[in-house]
Amino acid sequence: MARSRSNFSEQSRLKKPVAARRANPHGGTIINILVAVIFFGLIALGIWWVMKTVGETGQQYTEAMIKTRYNALTVKCQTNLRAIGQNINMYAISNDSFPPSTEALEQWSGNSQLFRCPDPNGQKYIYIPGQNGSMPPENILLYEPNPVHDGRCSVLRLGGQLELLTPEELKIAVTRTLKSLR
Repeated sequence: MARSRSNFSEQSRLKKPVAARRANPHGGTIINILVAVIFFGLIALGIWWVMKTVGETGQQYTEAMIKTRYNALTVKCQTNLRAIGQNINMYAISNDSFPPSTEALEQWSGNSQLFRCPDPNGQKYIYIPGQNGSMPPENILLYEPNPVHDGRCSVLRLGGQLELLTPEELKIAVTRTLKSLR
């Protein structure tokens, strides 16, 4: 029996430090809670940063797509004007004069879609008849009446230059062209 008492006293001696640690159970719990709050806070911060970055990237992508579409419409509009200018030159070579009217030009070209700006807000181009190749190359030959390309109008000059003019600049240029016809 002496042996069993010594085992018992040895076991109780080993258990005392564990019991002493359990006497203050809140100290470890507070530290664990603080570590968990910091850990989950860092995870939440990481998720927020990723979401913010993805959102900004999506917005930049959308803006780039809108700008690309806008640029494509502007290029298409100017391509139409260039094709109409070539048709006018072919008409002049065949008939020894420029077309007398928009209708004659459209009939010669055979493509009425060519005579309209592809922008949803675009309108039919305006042709200024009565000109010839000996007139000033700065004259306006064809233009769009609405400023749909970033507040500007596409213009084809008699010399073949394509430009984007503000409505004020367009008005001045058309007035000069009409004066040169008199």
